[in-house]
Amino acid sequence: MAFVIVCCATVPVAAAPVLDHEKLAQEVGAIFAGKGIDNTTPGCAVGIIEGGQWALRKSYGMANLEHDIPITSQSVFRMGSLSKQFTAAAIALLAEQGKVDLDADIHIYLPDLVDYGYKVTIRQMIHHVSGIPDYDEEPLPAMKTADGKDLRLGNEDYLSIAEFYDRVKTIPLFAPPETEFAYSNTAYFLLSQIVEAVSGQSLRTYASVNIFTELGMDDSFFNDEVNDVVKNRVDGYTRRDDGTYTIYMTNLSWVGDGGVYTNLDDWFKWDQNFYHNVLGNSGDAFVSLMEQPYSVSGEYAWGQNVGIYRSLKQISHTGSWVGFTTYYARFPEHQTSIVAFCNSNVISASSVGEEVRDLVLDQIVRSPAKAEVHD
Repeated sequence: MAFVIVCCATVPVAAAPVLDHEKLAQEVGAIFAGKGIDNTTPGCAVGIIEGGQWALRKSYGMANLEHDIPITSQSVFRMGSLSKQFTAAAIALLAEQGKVDLDADIHIYLPDLVDYGYKVTIRQMIHHVSGIPDYDEEPLPAMKTADGKDLRLGNEDYLSIAEFYDRVKTIPLFAPPETEFAYSNTAYFLLSQIVEAVSGQSLRTYASVNIFTELGMDDSFFNDEVNDVVKNRVDGYTRRDDGTYTIYMTNLSWVGDGGVYTNLDDWFKWDQNFYHNVLGNSGDAFVSLMEQPYSVSGEYAWGQNVGIYRSLKQISHTGSWVGFTTYYARFPEHQTSIVAFCNSNVISASSVGEEVRDLVLDQIVRSPAKAEVHD
């Protein structure tokens, strides 16, 4: 299996710091103060990376309201769909190893999938053009309990990974492959099953050995067993109408579309690997592939959106699952990134992250914002 790259990665040379760190700290602090985030509420961990260093690394609010534990850069959040780039990375490494063919029919790897009536490939699944619908689209049965009620995402209901796969493998296509872009969590869950089928390891184990350990991301993993003890785990919350909070976590353990747990300090190492790759064959090919959209998928590339914002190349994605929201945007021309992880439905990491991003770009480009690139 050839590992084909259309273009070569260019590793930019880090420029001298241009950001006013003190000013950013004041402005970002004002954002959170204005949103009522303090030591009695959930909150966020926020980071700005510039030239391989932290320009800002701050935490606001609480990781656990019961024991008054504040959020820190070591607090472990659930990533939601920010996990997809790690699932895609696992597939990219398997392709590099010659263990998967990105353009082969996925029934080669998962022969018990329903007959789609069309050839569906791993590449199409990665870029959301496979025609596989999202698992919560009506009237699909994947998100129903045994008695036909809606499956609740919190801690009320339960499905094992095997039980969920038994449901998902029967879902037919909603459209022929490559006829439209349609975001599909189902496809990314199935990618986790492909990793297991070809490597003999769960996505959790494969990613641990080939990604997280290699990068020194010691507190990061795909959590396929939600009852595991996780040091520094952040609780997710939702706010009631009376202003009090209730825990909003989940019993559901499937991964691929989501499921990565990590913290701000570990994410820094993932961010820096896009400039100095040590994964796989340790060359530019891995980074080039991860930042390469598919011709029919628009701006989507391997669990990331690749677009232009304020005249700069922006690579970004967001995540949202139960009580967690996440945001990541990277501007490779300036080796500058913005990261935000939040643990309640009161404050959106994507909204906060975009505010912080614009503060950063005000200092970098000092130009009016152009049309937004949406995730």
